[in-house]
Amino acid sequence: MNTPLHTIFSWFQSGDFPTEAQFKATFSSFYHKDYPIPIANIEGLEDLSQLFAGADAFQGHLNDSNAHSGHLALLNAGNLTPTHVNSWKSKLGIEYGGIIDGGNQPGNVYTKIQTNGFINELKEADRDLASEIETIKRVLLSSDLSLDELQEVVDFIKKNRADIEALKAISLEETKEDKVKLVLDYTFLESPENQQEFNQKIYNKVLSISQTLTSAVVQITESAVFPNPVETENVIIQARDSVTGKKINIDDYATNQTIEVKMLGEITNPINILILKVKP
Repeated sequence: MNTPLHTIFSWFQSGDFPTEAQFKATFSSFYHKDYPIPIANIEGLEDLSQLFAGADAFQGHLNDSNAHSGHLALLNAGNLTPTHVNSWKSKLGIEYGGIIDGGNQPGNVYTKIQTNGFINELKEADRDLASEIETIKRVLLSSDLSLDELQEVVDFIKKNRADIEALKAISLEETKEDKVKLVLDYTFLESPENQQEFNQKIYNKVLSISQTLTSAVVQITESAVFPNPVETENVIIQARDSVTGKKINIDDYATNQTIEVKMLGEITNPINILILKVKP
């Protein structure tokens, strides 16, 4: 039985002499350390226990892999959205880090194997281009009679430049021989009447041939129509990437005045169009 404090205090006032029963009642009103306090006697403990989970609930919480997934990242990052990922990248300073292709996710850098593949393609294209250039050089420098007649004339002009220039000098002189009328009618030269006119027209024809282009390169960035630099529809047209040297598929159409080139696929670099004049 508990004794109220004010009663105990009244037993121990100055001049009082507490009895044995009063001492016993006093100490019986408090809990001794050797004796545990009954849970039922702790006021408010039942209400306080409602704030804590039971053992089973706590264990279930520990085993729940999605616990706090609305606030914390899971070990497998399964609950992270693209916004979360970008926020982490920005916070860690790796938002500009390089990534390679993986699955359906395109990367922004190439692997060493991919880079080596590009290098090998460039080397192969360079070898092909060098081979074709050498072939063109041999054609232009060759004196084979089976070549285009225009090239043969150009070769002749180069070798006999002095004699051709002499035609001009002779045509400028007024001699009796130059004024002699020609027997034949050279209609293809607009019918010159004497040797002087004949020499002048021959010189003009040869000069015109020597100044005529036999090849040209035009650079374009898309399908285009441009003036024909070799002024003939008898041409071979090739297209190559100006950076990689790789051949590009095109459709082409040439007249004496223009050349039309149509790209058959996407292009990333300017395209060099090689135009070679050929024998009709």
